[in-house]
Amino acid sequence: MAGMGLIVRDDPKKVVDLTVREWGPEVDGFVLSIREMPHEDPDAQAAVSLILRNVGGTLRSFVVPGWVFFYSFEILGSDGTPAAVSSFGRELLKPARRTERIEVALGPGEFTETQIPIGSLFSLSGRVKYRVVASCTPFEGVSVRSNLILI
Repeated sequence: MAGMGLIVRDDPKKVVDLTVREWGPEVDGFVLSIREMPHEDPDAQAAVSLILRNVGGTLRSFVVPGWVFFYSFEILGSDGTPAAVSSFGRELLKPARRTERIEVALGPGEFTETQIPIGSLFSLSGRVKYRVVASCTPFEGVSVRSNLILI
């Protein structure tokens, strides 16, 4: 592979400090946390880190239709107006693209982290503060909501 210009490496496992996260309410043994990803460039698009954690006492398995489709966002401007989906977001979220199926198994205390570039999916103005809440449905009838953040 080196002759093809490809390099394969094993990145060290990312350590996530769960104690500094805020969490939404527990629903059926799950909690969800949303946090804005830090960025040094003031013109960078907003991105969020989402952590879904099993706080129950048993292994929980479910199927995700791709992480972008699994999470929903409620993004409201300071005047209460919902943020519009961007043209890129409309293209990415087309139902025809919903073909991925990811099997997830979370034991007690285990979690999964997903990073979503919401600044690319939604038309967000840099001059407006937005209230953002995420949600997901790991099982029929189980809707888990995150904490509220401002971006």
